[in-house]
Amino acid sequence: MTDMNEEDFEEEEDSTPAYENEKLDILIRQMRVSKTGAFYVDILSNDDIYIIADEVKINRCWNTLRLTGHNQVKSDGAKYLFDALAANSSIKNLHLGGNSLGDTGISIFQPFLSTNTTIIDLILTDNQITDIGGKLISEMLRQNSTLETLVLHGNPLLDTGVISIAQALHKNHTLTTLKLYRTAMTYVGAQELASMLRLNTTVKVLSLDDNEISDIGMQAICTALHDNQILTCLNIRQNQITDESVNTIVTMLQTRRIFDRLDLARNQLSDQGKETIRQTNTNNNNTVKSLIL
Repeated sequence: MTDMNEEDFEEEEDSTPAYENEKLDILIRQMRVSKTGAFYVDILSNDDIYIIADEVKINRCWNTLRLTGHNQVKSDGAKYLFDALAANSSIKNLHLGGNSLGDTGISIFQPFLSTNTTIIDLILTDNQITDIGGKLISEMLRQNSTLETLVLHGNPLLDTGVISIAQALHKNHTLTTLKLYRTAMTYVGAQELASMLRLNTTVKVLSLDDNEISDIGMQAICTALHDNQILTCLNIRQNQITDESVNTIVTMLQTRRIFDRLDLARNQLSDQGKETIRQTNTNNNNTVKSLIL
């Protein structure tokens, strides 16, 4: 029998093979020269993120990277990915929905995004981002001069987080689309968004579906839109809006030159309230091209 000394055991331990995922490697090769790197067919492990990040470092064909789903991204994997993105000047659209990045992930992401001059479309849906992460995102918006679309659906930002983001947009002149579905916002956050709309000259699309804005928040936004002709799309369905807001909505519509879309579905408007809004739009030469009640 051959004797093994301590050095032999150390050598065996060092020879542990590196992590491999043949299926993922094949997928990457198939997409290597396409315009989109899309990874949402399986749950990705933290080690898988390293493999994808290594491709991001060298791939100059992808202009869109989608890592969506219930992936198991840890802090080290997130940092490795963001470092790879920092070295990539081709990816303009980054979709990271459902990765549970949380506030910790955003704290790692924020320094990269603050100085990034490539990414224009950022989707962070369902990432467990709270008002703490909202504050970090607001700091990014104060420095970033490239991002045009920010989607934060399904994150518990609360009013505090929404307020931070809205205040950052007072002086941001790049973002054109802000989507805040299901962020646990009430009229308090909506009032700050209204203040933002009085000052901001670039936001064209604002989506606030499935919150608790109520009539107070709706009226604040409508009043702000009297002097704002930049916003052309407002999605505000399922927000506990009642007939108390009808007169304010009517007045707002009468001041608009153009409005591509107004979505008020699944609120608590009566049939009469809806008809009043429709008639106002008709009398105003159908200023709202797509009116959804």
